Amino acid sequence: MKKQLSILAIALLSAATLFSSCKKDDDSVTPTASKQITIDASAYATWKYFSFESDTVVPVSDFATSTNWDIAFHRGDVRVNCGAAGVGQGGSFNAGKVDFASVKEAPATGYSLNTTIKILESYTMPPVYVTVPGDTLVTKWLTVVTSNSGPPSYTFHDYIYIIRTAKGKYAKVWLKDYFNETGKGGYITMKYAFQADGSRKFE
Repeated sequence: MKKQLSILAIALLSAATLFSSCKKDDDSVTPTASKQITIDASAYATWKYFSFESDTVVPVSDFATSTNWDIAFHRGDVRVNCGAAGVGQGGSFNAGKVDFASVKEAPATGYSLNTTIKILESYTMPPVYVTVPGDTLVTKWLTVVTSNSGPPSYTFHDYIYIIRTAKGKYAKVWLKDYFNETGKGGYITMKYAFQADGSRKFE
């Protein structure tokens, strides 16, 4: 009888150890919760800078030397903290027109670095366009076609982007809308999930 109890105790101890080991593996990646924010980037003369780390729009005096921001918006234009647009470890990757929840891991390589983009800086007659540091990949989230006979048309491409942040972490991003509730343009609605633990896995 004692021998049977001893064997049972060993079996229970082994099962507990196995369960503890599996639980530790399951908890090794912190799950990411998706969030959504609408950013007023409607001004023609300024950019709005957002930090995934701080989870908010942040003040930036010199975007080219600051690592306190990760992604920025000027109406429909976008820049990420890397390349010509900053000193951060950032980058962008287009995961395609897929379901937001289906993107469970950021790729290890293949990120685009910022170069330059042309933006409308002043909505005057004639309009003033300038070339500035920006993200040629993410700026393609929205296509605006102007017309002499009517208002512009807007196409949202619903790409899911992976943004590598200024500090080398990862966020997945869906730029969903350009208009606020009154129909005014330049209000960017962004759904995102940020992996704060530094891993590439979102789940």
